[in-house]
Amino acid sequence: MLKTLVLVLPLALAVAACSGGNGAGPSSSGAAIVIGTTLSLTGSLDALGAPLEAGYEQEIAQVNRAGGIAIGGRQEKLKLVVLDNASDPATASSQARRLVRQDHAVALLGYATPLIVTPAALVAEQLHVPFLTSLMPVEAFASGDKTGWKYSWDFFYDEQRQAADVARALASVPGNKKVVLFTDNEPDSVVERPLYEAAFEADGLDVVGDYTFLAGSTDFSSFIADAKATGAQLLAGQMAPADGVALWKQLTSSGFRPKAAFLAGASDTDYWWQSLGSLAQDTLSDGCWSPGQASPGQLATIIPTLGRRFAGSPGYGAAALAYAAAQILTDALASARSTNPGKLNTAISKTDAKTIAGLITFSQSTHTAITPYYITQWRSGKLIQVQPPLSRGATFAVPAAGLG
Repeated sequence: MLKTLVLVLPLALAVAACSGGNGAGPSSSGAAIVIGTTLSLTGSLDALGAPLEAGYEQEIAQVNRAGGIAIGGRQEKLKLVVLDNASDPATASSQARRLVRQDHAVALLGYATPLIVTPAALVAEQLHVPFLTSLMPVEAFASGDKTGWKYSWDFFYDEQRQAADVARALASVPGNKKVVLFTDNEPDSVVERPLYEAAFEADGLDVVGDYTFLAGSTDFSSFIADAKATGAQLLAGQMAPADGVALWKQLTSSGFRPKAAFLAGASDTDYWWQSLGSLAQDTLSDGCWSPGQASPGQLATIIPTLGRRFAGSPGYGAAALAYAAAQILTDALASARSTNPGKLNTAISKTDAKTIAGLITFSQSTHTAITPYYITQWRSGKLIQVQPPLSRGATFAVPAAGLG
């Protein structure tokens, strides 16, 4: 990733960045304030592109209907510029630069994976323009710039909480407590793998197979044969969507059928059920947002729109978090009463906003804010929250019917 970024961020960009982004923003003629985002609307990482775009668009549209943002004594409208990076990190990087330099974006909103978030955030750092995102686990985000983020911000769940909750769910399954772990080499998986190992041990689980591989791997047969030989009844993992689908199909064809199986990353989008159908039944997955995080009034603003469009889909949570990110940014613009990047960045740093994702307050050292985490389960094409349960006494289905 770092070699790629060196290639796509030439020295000229760093030199140009020395002047900062102070020229960005509305012109004296009253042109709209531009907010930019580079999203994966097509390509291998496109699963959450549409929900994020919808969430960003709704908040911007609501602000404009209310009259816009007061800047310099006048009301200014907002303009959201969305570019499709086709799931390519180098394209995301160049588009982030274009959004600032050509479209005069005063701030950038992010996507949902380290492969896209980190390149765009590094451009924002070089151009001294605020970058705000969600849907990237906070420890992986914090490690994305070894010198420390200055203009980039992220709110999402914490990886240690994720590992602890996964361990608790798997430990509750009756059986021999043997678990096998599958993780790829993407940044979030690299951060999460040792956390899974420690959490599993703390909850009395025995990791009898620990398999790592390159993202984009499609043949897991040797790992599965080894895992099957251990007699493990539990499986956990974290990998890209297409890789996870390949793993699930090979689990079935090999006859290895764990009683409970959790897979982060791959199972978090509609692609999982669309690709696997009934094989996906009862897969345990991540949950990043619950309606209970929003106030009744805020929830009422998205139920008829985002709720109706993405009902029962992982995209609902993604759209809600995108809406919350745009809420934080528009709130910071209103607070700063300026499109100056430094003033806007300071306003974001002081955020104490009651968003649809709850109260967001950023750490000044990591530039992150932690939001709740949930365990969900695929049932008949929909993700259902099972930990903590939405209803008293509810539990998740075991054994996993799709693998049984």
